[in-house]
Amino acid sequence: MKTIDAKLIEVAMHPIGTQTFADIIQRLEVAADLDDVRKRDLISGLRRVADALGRQPQDTIADPHWLQPRLSKVAPAALRLSDKTWQNVVSNARAALAHFGIVKRRNRHIDDLQPGWKLLWQAVLASDDRTLTAGLGRFVHFLNILEVAPDGVTQAHADAFLVAVKADEIAKSPEKSWRDAVCAWTLATKRIDGWPQINLVVPKRQNVIKLPDEAMPAAFLADLAQFMHLSAKPDLFADEGPTRALAASTIKHRTAMLKRFASELIRAGVPEAEINSVAAICEPSTAKRGLQAMVARNDNKTNTVIDDMAGILIACAGRLNMAEDARAGLIALARRVAKPPQKGMTTKNRERLRVLRDNATLRRLLELPDKLCAMSRRLNPKATALAREDALAIAILLACPLRIGNISAIHIYQNLQRPGDGRLFLNFVEDEIKNHRPMEFEVPRDVRVMLDKHLANRSPLLCPLDTPWLFPRRDGTSSVDKSTLSTRLTQRIRKETGIAMNAHLFRHLAAMLWLDANPGSYEAVRRLLGHSSVSKTISFYTGLEAHSVFEAFGKVLTAKKGGR
Repeated sequence: MKTIDAKLIEVAMHPIGTQTFADIIQRLEVAADLDDVRKRDLISGLRRVADALGRQPQDTIADPHWLQPRLSKVAPAALRLSDKTWQNVVSNARAALAHFGIVKRRNRHIDDLQPGWKLLWQAVLASDDRTLTAGLGRFVHFLNILEVAPDGVTQAHADAFLVAVKADEIAKSPEKSWRDAVCAWTLATKRIDGWPQINLVVPKRQNVIKLPDEAMPAAFLADLAQFMHLSAKPDLFADEGPTRALAASTIKHRTAMLKRFASELIRAGVPEAEINSVAAICEPSTAKRGLQAMVARNDNKTNTVIDDMAGILIACAGRLNMAEDARAGLIALARRVAKPPQKGMTTKNRERLRVLRDNATLRRLLELPDKLCAMSRRLNPKATALAREDALAIAILLACPLRIGNISAIHIYQNLQRPGDGRLFLNFVEDEIKNHRPMEFEVPRDVRVMLDKHLANRSPLLCPLDTPWLFPRRDGTSSVDKSTLSTRLTQRIRKETGIAMNAHLFRHLAAMLWLDANPGSYEAVRRLLGHSSVSKTISFYTGLEAHSVFEAFGKVLTAKKGGR
């Protein structure tokens, strides 16, 4: 069968007559109402946007609904462009579409505003608050065009703004633009004198059922607390019950998941009186209702969270010494919602690692911590502290390929050890590591210097003085949530380098770099990553060193040919 170009398939899916960038360029070239300089800029914008999408103008659909999801994934840094340059490119392309009525022209001049909005907007500009100016601009002009007075704004107007942005946005996520606008409105009610004290809300994005503790059965919470206390500090001489202590991270995770499961049961209609203990929610008939509710909310499909929840119920039943038939029932439920075991790395992660085989791309990642520290000198104090915190986290992930849960929970006085000779070690004991194997890394000198400078300057901008966590919550009460830190680093790396990189990929990168330099050296990788067995390391990373092996084999062939 003849291979068909996927780009042509996308064009073919649109009705005959749908305009492409090539059509717009042809119309611009003969437009009598534009001077030559403006024509050149608009045409250049269209060509550069098409190039950023890896397409020719004739294969690029001139439709905001088609363009938006594709352009929102473009990282200017990957194109070697600054954010400002990319904004100008997109602005010119958008202006070209607006010239022929494909999208609406934007009226963003302050003189376009009615007196009430103009006065408020002048106050926003005077505040020099980038969060407000960036988030509110389009929303204010949208309300002005609708002739809505400042004190007449309602939630319906905010929701209508989302509809308008979806029809008109070509480069950004419409939902993000909308959320930014509503959040900026809320900030303006607190920061701008005279701003309408009207509450606008954004619905939560996560489809997670989790009731606050005060809304959950008190008997269940008390039993859960006692159960976890015994799991953390079991009685070694008890006739029944567990004797092996669970790691603190496991206690935290299971506590959160069991609360979430109890919330699922309450929402599913199980009487609260029946949710009075951990054992109660582990009963197979009750557990089935909760798992069914989770599957139903996930489009009748299982996922890793549901699979994990079923496993936790089995583990809890075991620690509670529940009857064999109860445990058998939970195991049967777990089989129904089980996700197929992951064999090796995902295709997506292998594709992302392949990009990092390019030395120039890899160098952008390796040099990012230093770049962020240098860049931070041009930012305001809080942005400077945040950039340095991100730089430190990335530097540690590069030098010490630990799981993000360990990185986010680094305790300055427990995990950072200084023997007194100038060296610094990052140390984790058995209970802090997923597979209960202690891990220790010597922190490179440049990372140690970066860490010491950050600790000397982070308070009070990021946390109170003497906060013991290296990456803390802003109130200093605990370490930052691992998903929060991971998401932040992913966004920072994407913005500054154009590389799609999640926190866990740093571990895969470490394995790839080592195996490239030392093909077949899986035992060293096992120790580096802290795997429990070399067989797991081999099954996960087999083939990563193929690039180096093939390169070496090519040199062997070349040498043999030269020797004839």
